[in-house]
Amino acid sequence: MAQWYREFFDDLYLQVYQPFETLEQVRHEVDFIIRALELPQDAKILDLCCGQGRHSLELARRGFQVVGVDLSEALLYAARKRAEQEGLTITFLQSDMREIDFFGEFDAVINMFTSFGYLENEAEDEKVLVKVAQALKRGGKFLLDLMNRDWLVRNFQPMGWRADNEGWFVLEERTFDHLSGRMETRWIFIARDGVRYERLSSIRLYTVSEMRTMLERVGLQVTNLFGDYDASPYTWDSQRLIILATKM
Repeated sequence: MAQWYREFFDDLYLQVYQPFETLEQVRHEVDFIIRALELPQDAKILDLCCGQGRHSLELARRGFQVVGVDLSEALLYAARKRAEQEGLTITFLQSDMREIDFFGEFDAVINMFTSFGYLENEAEDEKVLVKVAQALKRGGKFLLDLMNRDWLVRNFQPMGWRADNEGWFVLEERTFDHLSGRMETRWIFIARDGVRYERLSSIRLYTVSEMRTMLERVGLQVTNLFGDYDASPYTWDSQRLIILATKM
């Protein structure tokens, strides 16, 4: 399952998950991003692992300067197409998140929807944080949105499913390894016509203390924790772990 993330986020992923994305939810999340970051309206933001650009597009609609980076060409194609249709000026770049090459350019970096922990080990994940710190201006802010490991372990479900209005049925078969801290998932996508597709994923889930240690090693100080997009305080009962860190 090594480097599963290079193949997972393709046209099939977009077909399956686009129907789950609502403009109302995106606006709610971006409201939170703006409130948490407390930035002037013309601030420059890097959306790291931007996917199909849902946050990038909404931030640009609100007047922010946005650069979106993702590894998936399929998702970036969708993001560029939507930006062009709306007449939005957004730079979308294809890159591995360990290889971004910005220096003191951004007021903020955001990494949303558990897009951290995909890589093969902690050392590779930390390379991402090094690049984030490098990209930020001094005093710049990093908003990192993760699944809350503490909540997941206490409420672990080895199987889950959901369906959407377009006819997609999604089944997840999950395992969690306490030694590695990784959750591995077998995804089964069933289309309206009964055609079945399968994907595998493996994500390292970090505790809040582990993340603080990693962030501090690269010069980012944790300044706030949130438990959801409503800005509620983080607790071990929160389903999200959203970390706000500042470049010192």
